[in-house]
Amino acid sequence: MYSFASLLSITRERELFEKISAAKKLFVAIFSEVGNRVGSVDLTEIHAGQKGIKISKGNELQHCPYQVLDIIRDFDPESGLNIRVLHWWGRGLFLQLYLGRIHPFLRTSRVEKLTQYEFNLCKADRWNYQQIIDQGKIGPFEVQYLPEHLLHYSHLQLIKTLPITEPDQVIQDVSLEIKRLYSLLRK
Repeated sequence: MYSFASLLSITRERELFEKISAAKKLFVAIFSEVGNRVGSVDLTEIHAGQKGIKISKGNELQHCPYQVLDIIRDFDPESGLNIRVLHWWGRGLFLQLYLGRIHPFLRTSRVEKLTQYEFNLCKADRWNYQQIIDQGKIGPFEVQYLPEHLLHYSHLQLIKTLPITEPDQVIQDVSLEIKRLYSLLRK
């Protein structure tokens, strides 16, 4: 695919790696600020089994770096709930909502309001971002098909792309999206 010489030449580009490091730190700082802005809410009002807010990062999601902001962090396939913001290099910034198969919210009339949030329905395993994002295994979220979807996938995962602009605007936009979800999900 790539010659040894071309790969070796990249390893000598110190400024490139300094820029990459600065970009990673910038997104961690953005996620930290978002976490501070949305973390003041009592998350147990939204989900009793919540485990708080966590930022994670890595370098090898389909060969690319990523940063993640997870809020609530209950990944139980039956009754879990998670709000995730994923920045995946080379792909973009994404907001995801995960609900376990029998999460109480799915049995309320409020689930219909999710259609107003411009989410797409993920039609792959919840961790298979290559299928969800790269291969586009998504579709429109339509409440009337939710029971059939839950039988097939045993969870509901929604995703939407968020714009990446200036850092302050990203912080504001992501915080607003999460607060909107809080309002909808609150018991």
